[in-house]
Amino acid sequence: KRFLGFPDSRGRVAPERRFYFQLARELGMTVSELLDRMTASELTEWAALYSLENSEREQAQNRARNKARMG
Repeated sequence: KRFLGFPDSRGRVAPERRFYFQLARELGMTVSELLDRMTASELTEWAALYSLENSEREQAQNRARNKARMG
C-alpha cells in the first residue's frame, strides 16, 4: 500500500492529493488533521480559490510578457 501523496510507479501524484498537502502546509496542520476537520464542501471551495488564484497569476504573467514584447 502506498502512502497517500507519494508518487505512483510513473512518478505522478494525484492533483487532489498534492492540493491537500499544499493546503495543510499553508494552514499549519497535517493532511490527516485537514481531512478530519474540513468538510468536502469547504475543501472544494479552497480548491476553487487556489484555481482562481493560479489563473489570475498566469494572466498577469502573460500580460507582463506581452507588454515586454511590445516594449
